[in-house]
Amino acid sequence: MESLKIRTMRPIILLLSLILVLVGCASVKTGHEWRKFQEIAKERTDQELLWEKSEEEQKAILKEVEALLADGLSRQDVVRIALLNNRQLQSAFEEHGISKADLVQAGLLSNPSLGAVFRFLISSGSGTNVDADLFFPISDLWQMPFRKKAAAAHMEATIMRVGQVVMETSAEAKRAYDAVYYLSEAKNETEKILNRFREIGDQVAIRRDFGYMSELDVYLAQATVAEAEMELARFEGEMAIARSHLNRILALGPRQVGYDLQESGAEEPAQLPDLGEAVRYALDQRLDIQMAQFKVRQAERTLELEKARILKHVALGVSYERDADGADVLGPGFDIQLPVFDQNQAQIAKAQYRIRQARKNLQALEGRVREEITSDLERV
Repeated sequence: MESLKIRTMRPIILLLSLILVLVGCASVKTGHEWRKFQEIAKERTDQELLWEKSEEEQKAILKEVEALLADGLSRQDVVRIALLNNRQLQSAFEEHGISKADLVQAGLLSNPSLGAVFRFLISSGSGTNVDADLFFPISDLWQMPFRKKAAAAHMEATIMRVGQVVMETSAEAKRAYDAVYYLSEAKNETEKILNRFREIGDQVAIRRDFGYMSELDVYLAQATVAEAEMELARFEGEMAIARSHLNRILALGPRQVGYDLQESGAEEPAQLPDLGEAVRYALDQRLDIQMAQFKVRQAERTLELEKARILKHVALGVSYERDADGADVLGPGFDIQLPVFDQNQAQIAKAQYRIRQARKNLQALEGRVREEITSDLERV
């Protein structure tokens, strides 16, 4: 009898062991997705990105930033520091891990449920009645593929969204550098003009003392100097604001803001494409367009998943019972949630609305891209 019990329980024990091993193998690793993202960023910015996930990577970033600051910053150096050190961008990188965790979760089986009841005789006699059930959800078998497809589409959309943040950070760093650099040039020129006006004012005062010029000439010279001083003060204020903006983009601390800017060579003007070619290229290459396309795909995969969830819970298992007199019984069992009232119709409808919303958002974005390109080409 005991050997029969052992033989009966052995398959259950082996199945539990196998499930534990499979669950233990599931982990959140972002290497593949990060390499794919790196390829996209490298193609568009010609820069290697570094995700700050440990103290060692933080030190490596700080070391490179300090080296760039020590020699003065060119336009390309500013972009490099921004892509390494910008806090908003580093925060966006964490979306890779969050989306990958969702993808891993979508591929995990639901945990089995184990229930047991122990009943003790209280009227007469002695003994214990044991009732135990072990159930494994099998609804995951048809729901999991749809969950994984939806999560994979979300992962792709995340890669494109973070790629868009990289492009925006790079462009913002360039604009901030240009603002500081050209305001600095304007300030220097204004200082030269002011010094020249002061020299002229001194000469006018000397000529007045010798009777060659009047008090009105002195007043006009002083007014010109005052206007130049006001212009210089305006440039100094604007440059302080622009430099503060650049410091924020580069995420520099109080001890790192004493850097100098280097003159960057002028970029070669590119030949302008015609409108149709520019629009086609933008719709094919822009990351925000690709992100919107993946959101449509994600919404479609979510609809498939919701349709597969009409039977939300189906489980198979075994039931064991031992009577108070010592008799043992063992047999299969099932547990199913009947879709009588909730047939997941609300979530299915919600997913359908999401699809239409995502498609309309994509169409709106495509229209906005066409408008932007047309406006930019006409201005040029």
